Amino acid sequence: MASLSLTVIKSRPNKDGSFGIKIQITTTDRAAWIPTRFKIDNIKQWKDGRVVKHPDADYMNRKLRGLLIAYEDILDEMPNPNVPATEVKAYLESHFHKSDSLKDYAEAYIVRLNKENRASYAQNMGYTLKYLLECFGESMSLQQFTPSALTLFEKHLRKGGSSDTTINIRMSHLKALLNAAVNDGTVEYKVFPFRNYKIPTKAVRDICISKEELRKLREAEFKGISERRHTVARDLFMLSFYCAGINLTDLMDARLDGDTITFVRKKTATKKQGEKEVSITIQPEARVIIDKYLTEDGKLDFGYNYSQYEQFRSFVTKGLNKIGEELGFEKKLMYYSARKTFVQFGTNLGIPLYILEYAIGQTIKDKNNRPIHDYFKVMRPQADMAIRTIISYSMDMDEEETPIPEWARKYITKS
Repeated sequence: MASLSLTVIKSRPNKDGSFGIKIQITTTDRAAWIPTRFKIDNIKQWKDGRVVKHPDADYMNRKLRGLLIAYEDILDEMPNPNVPATEVKAYLESHFHKSDSLKDYAEAYIVRLNKENRASYAQNMGYTLKYLLECFGESMSLQQFTPSALTLFEKHLRKGGSSDTTINIRMSHLKALLNAAVNDGTVEYKVFPFRNYKIPTKAVRDICISKEELRKLREAEFKGISERRHTVARDLFMLSFYCAGINLTDLMDARLDGDTITFVRKKTATKKQGEKEVSITIQPEARVIIDKYLTEDGKLDFGYNYSQYEQFRSFVTKGLNKIGEELGFEKKLMYYSARKTFVQFGTNLGIPLYILEYAIGQTIKDKNNRPIHDYFKVMRPQADMAIRTIISYSMDMDEEETPIPEWARKYITKS
């Protein structure tokens, strides 16, 4: 099987002393190269497959990475990649084309998302593409997107009855799509279309549950034909809460046969800068649930033969919705309520926001406006203490709903 990489051939400088950057095709016997339009001034500007110490290093690396991805996508579709490197090169060059079509690029982007195991996001991006094609037609190109086009798309969505929340989602998808196209080198904008466009603010859903409702859920006993479904849905909800509101897709992929759970949150993996991995200790309450469903390979198995994640997510969602109705909850119960409730309880206790952000694997918002983050690093023991405190608080039914944090007590004088 051929592999692709970016390279510079040190023994072949250009006449002016510069070096061209190439796509290297490596097979079991030999290699071949596809030239790119990029070059470096001297060999010191190339290190570990990246441009360094060059005025346009960031731009060049972004474009080269996009070019490499484009060729890798073509290679993935090659009927028989087990051929000499020269034949692979010929196939790649004959199938490579730079499409500026919105439809073509979006469909390829969705395929890429699925390959990255981001099936839920890929599905939602597909829905957004459907509305884009309704508004602009299949002949729309990426280059045609302007602030005016964004306004037209927003009007189209509003005419169809979309709320601010839905418009926020669709516009966020479009912005991500255009950003990807720019990073891939598929399109260039003198002014990025979203620079002066304000995406409508989505309504924040109040889906937290109270300590009393959490107790009811934790202690509920289910009977009848829904016993199994309700038990699995409830156990997953509680497991998410005990693991700092972990998303279902991250939970299903995690190894849980050790003392800790370590994961990279799929939802923010491509957005989060710096350290992406989250590692927390598995609390005793979580271990009890995990051991009910743990397999020999360290993963969870709930006894349902669903071939796709979305099917299982729908199963859990419907189960929790029904449980909330049966237990008389004030708000609609959903899996995401576990995450929201965990954070709300942490806020009630005065746990610092940056520790909560680490524990839940959240991208720190407005980090540039919070320079304090340059002075410290959140570590697992801090997150573990926060999780333990929140779990204990959730089980203490006698304590006031919003207690004074311990660190603040000495600064407050009660009358």
